[in-house]
Amino acid sequence: MPALQRLYRDYQDDGLVVLSVNTTNQNNLSDVEEFVRSRNINFPVLLDMDGNISTIYQNQALPTTFFIDRNGIIRDRVIGGPISEALLKIKAEKLLENN
Repeated sequence: MPALQRLYRDYQDDGLVVLSVNTTNQNNLSDVEEFVRSRNINFPVLLDMDGNISTIYQNQALPTTFFIDRNGIIRDRVIGGPISEALLKIKAEKLLENN
């Protein structure tokens, strides 16, 4: 999450949007709120209360990071983590240059 926060900070003015989806069926809401607060996360953290998003995206492992272009097309996916900052930066720059 710290790497995603830095990525968001560095590229948000270029149009990068970072959304985190928390599967709250595995955590309770107060734990999620404390996690976000304690790590100073300022990009949106969405809640998948019933697992529908995980089902739609066929997400079977956590964490999974999706790289989605401005047209809503999934361009890449990384299963597992942590993801290096260098890899996040490369993938973000590729998305931004193609849009």
